[in-house]
Amino acid sequence: MKVISVIASPRKSGNCSSIVKRITEGLKDNNHSNSIYYIDEMNISPCQGCKSCKPLEGRAPSKCIINDDFLKVISELEKSDALIFAAPNYFSEINAQGKIFMDRFYSMTKKVNKKLLGKKCIIIFTYGAPMGSCDKYIYKRSKIFESIGLDVIEIMSIGNNIPTSNHEKTEEVMDIAYNIGLNL
Repeated sequence: MKVISVIASPRKSGNCSSIVKRITEGLKDNNHSNSIYYIDEMNISPCQGCKSCKPLEGRAPSKCIINDDFLKVISELEKSDALIFAAPNYFSEINAQGKIFMDRFYSMTKKVNKKLLGKKCIIIFTYGAPMGSCDKYIYKRSKIFESIGLDVIEIMSIGNNIPTSNHEKTEEVMDIAYNIGLNL
């Protein structure tokens, strides 16, 4: 199985990255691969709302016309079996990098990109607030991934700055992450 991960956190040793790396260990132990992309290292422009991607005035729907790294990531996803998306939440909202990436989904609907239909998706949101306090927001955000045809099979809502905080649940969370990778 070929998996790609998109990490919205600019911190390569932060919570999102640590959890994705643990999932990757499980993937590798099951002979799967994972290519990791950090949004902060890519050139991804925000959606311009130009609607060039939408079927207006008899025009067929198309891919986004902004030629940047977002299209490269989506092209890789089309060739992969699953997506892992990890983003930190600041003040109970997704960070800016994650928001820009997800806003570009505007150009992708189930009618436009059938190559994504049914591909597995794991979503990871980390935050400093107590565990569970951002669940409503996170589950709402997961619907955006479903709107482009992905099958969201796991949502990790990880609070208390786990795993970098050495919280009492850190080991449990990292075991869950490993098993997600192992069983994907």
